[in-house]
Amino acid sequence: MKKTLVLLLTAVLLLIGAVAPVGTGQAKAAQAPVYTELATFVDGTLLISPVKSMAANGSTYVPVKLAAQIPGITVNTTAGIVLTGDKGTAKLDATNSLSYKNSNYVTFKTLLKIASLDGKYASTAETLFIWSTEEGKTKSQAMLASISKMQGTLAKVIGKKNYVYGFPGYHWVTGVSYDGGANVEFTMLKDDGTVWTLDYPTNGDILMYSDSYLQYLKSRYVGLSAWVNNTILASNSRFVNMEKVTVVGVFPDPDQGTLRVQVRRSNGELTNLIIDNNTDPEDEITDDLFFKNPKTVLKISDKMWKAIQEERVVTGMTVNEVLLAWGEPDRVNDALELAIYGNTYLYFRNGKLILIV
Repeated sequence: MKKTLVLLLTAVLLLIGAVAPVGTGQAKAAQAPVYTELATFVDGTLLISPVKSMAANGSTYVPVKLAAQIPGITVNTTAGIVLTGDKGTAKLDATNSLSYKNSNYVTFKTLLKIASLDGKYASTAETLFIWSTEEGKTKSQAMLASISKMQGTLAKVIGKKNYVYGFPGYHWVTGVSYDGGANVEFTMLKDDGTVWTLDYPTNGDILMYSDSYLQYLKSRYVGLSAWVNNTILASNSRFVNMEKVTVVGVFPDPDQGTLRVQVRRSNGELTNLIIDNNTDPEDEITDDLFFKNPKTVLKISDKMWKAIQEERVVTGMTVNEVLLAWGEPDRVNDALELAIYGNTYLYFRNGKLILIV
């Protein structure tokens, strides 16, 4: 414990080495085409549909089903798939289309060639804007201007199905207005048809999460074994520290929008971990749970593991073992190799706990 950062870095390294689950098909996936689903706005109005526009292979594609909803575009499927606009006709072939998840897609460039349309792909928002009128252009460009001022990944909620902390149901973001200040104004469409406005702070607080992010969390964590980190959970946790559980679900609370991670204990009991708002859900999941057995990874003896599970510290523990039992200290003294927890002082020598005062 030569520096204050040693304790913190040790915890971080533990998370990196023992928490992050790794998929088995990453090498194969890296070689496959990347398909990014996009929200689609036409003349400033969000098209809500199970099939999405998408970016793939360096091009932007629109589902034929959505193209048929664009003013001035007609679709004929009598002999192949033929799209017609006021400037020409295009028949789908290998040069201007692709098939994905049982749907046919046409390149956005093809639509621009055959119809009096314009538009722009906002990559930071993963959203495609298309307009056919001056009014549609004005609405679209106003949203594009707002998106250009937004920082980080916040723009990705635009046009997406989202869950909002503190609000029941799900909500589509159908509009955005932002001048670069402290709040973004999102126009929201609730699942019951209610339209409302959400003033979203830009200070880093997380007030909502997208349905696609929810599906990602499910695919990444459901089915994995995990060890509960009581040093992070509330003091009234019903778990034994480092208790082994299995993640069986990730879902939004239907009344409050809060994200819940459901785990199964060894006795079959199902329990929910509540993910607080204002935090990145995945960060909190990987704080609350270890996804590799710390006892095995850190080669902890049975004696020390029992103490850790009972949330006790004993002399002879390593820094890592103390962290697993009590979490990070309130303060440290570098010179004395001292960690302070409330009124308890832990003295270390060469990384081992030698005195508890």
